[in-house]
Amino acid sequence: MTTTISPELMQALTPRMTRYIPIVPHPKQQAFMWLPCQEGLYGGAAGGGKSAALLMAALQYVDIPGYSALLLRRTFPDLAKPGALMDMARAWLGGTDAHWSERDKQWRFPSGANL
Repeated sequence: MTTTISPELMQALTPRMTRYIPIVPHPKQQAFMWLPCQEGLYGGAAGGGKSAALLMAALQYVDIPGYSALLLRRTFPDLAKPGALMDMARAWLGGTDAHWSERDKQWRFPSGANL
């Protein structure tokens, strides 16, 4: 038996993507991005894509005026070390129309959104 999924269902099962998200999320990341709440838990070993999922989830709505997202780690060095969230965001957003404020440690988007 072959099952065909309707385009409407496929759209409903696909997380909101923006041009600022340069990778395709894997299923666990997609599930995290679909969460309807403002807080979620995503655990696992190092290298499982948790930081990428967090950044993708935050970037889903940066085209909406007034949107803000706050990404946290326990310490600033945990946020700023090579390969961590700030480094990943710089790799993804550098060269786009998003602008980094070193003073505020914040990305600003043309919509007025902040990360």
